[in-house]
Amino acid sequence: MHETHLIQPIIDGITQHAKEEGAKSVTNVKIKVGQLTGVKEESFKETFSLLAKGTILENAKIELTFFPGTIIQVLSFDIE
Repeated sequence: MHETHLIQPIIDGITQHAKEEGAKSVTNVKIKVGQLTGVKEESFKETFSLLAKGTILENAKIELTFFPGTIIQVLSFDIE
């Protein structure tokens, strides 16, 4: 799970921003992933799900878009 060090800061950042907005949960997260990061879609989603357990992102749907590049960027997230 080499994605852990990439995903944990994303979860932490979304959690912080969502709580500042008074959110009870995050329902959807859209993420743009650079193909040169070596991240695989299924592995990313599985790791995200494991790391999100017990957080307000636990039931969030993850949408990944891959592009030629080297960064991972959160495009948006929806809250309730």
